[in-house]
Amino acid sequence: MLSAKSEQFLIELRMYLMQRGKSDEDINEVVDELESHLIESEKRGKNVESIVGKDPKQYMKSIGEPLPIAAKELMVLIPSTILVILAYLAYVPALSGDFRLSQTVLWGVIPVVLSLLIYSSLIFKVFPKFHDKPVKLGLIAVAVSTLVLGFWVAFYLWMVPETTSAYFTATAEQNYMILAVCLVVFIAYALYTKSWITIIVAALMSAGPLAEKWIPQDVNEDPVYIAMAIGIFVLIGISVIWLLMRKRRKTA
Repeated sequence: MLSAKSEQFLIELRMYLMQRGKSDEDINEVVDELESHLIESEKRGKNVESIVGKDPKQYMKSIGEPLPIAAKELMVLIPSTILVILAYLAYVPALSGDFRLSQTVLWGVIPVVLSLLIYSSLIFKVFPKFHDKPVKLGLIAVAVSTLVLGFWVAFYLWMVPETTSAYFTATAEQNYMILAVCLVVFIAYALYTKSWITIIVAALMSAGPLAEKWIPQDVNEDPVYIAMAIGIFVLIGISVIWLLMRKRRKTA
């Protein structure tokens, strides 16, 4: 059984190598080998510094530099990630039956990209440091999610008054087709990355349009119910993501 400090280092190493575009096979091989060394070292009464030294970042760099870049994986991952971003932009309007291409949709790329950057930083930089402190991790995740949600609300309120003509307006049948394509993209990306986060995000995004269709208007416009619903969905999303990361770390 590794100490918390050794486990944290292995998680940070895995995230570091993933960010540098290394292949899953190389990452697993390096982490597994280092884990066995750390276990033996701790049995002899030593700590993680006996192997990685006093500068863990430099040690990570020395491990990552000889490993080749997974060019083939990146050639698939980068275009597929762009495709997922476009699918997210189209998903909610298509689900609402109101998909259209306009300047507003094009501006929507900005909050999507910023949200992905923020959550990527949260996953790769913050989660490894607090993996054994779920309360602090939960508070940080709630704060970040609230910030992102506030940014989306501000962006929406800023764009609502804009009256831009649509370049293309989908019919009912076309909305269903766009929705089906988006779902296929989400599922394919989840299977390729071996992570269900893409599906979870899409499910959370579905809450607004579905609530607008199924919940009575007086309840749907009540600020108290809106705040409660947002809080519940944020907590559910954070809990699921945290559980998936814990499961992945244990099986890695």
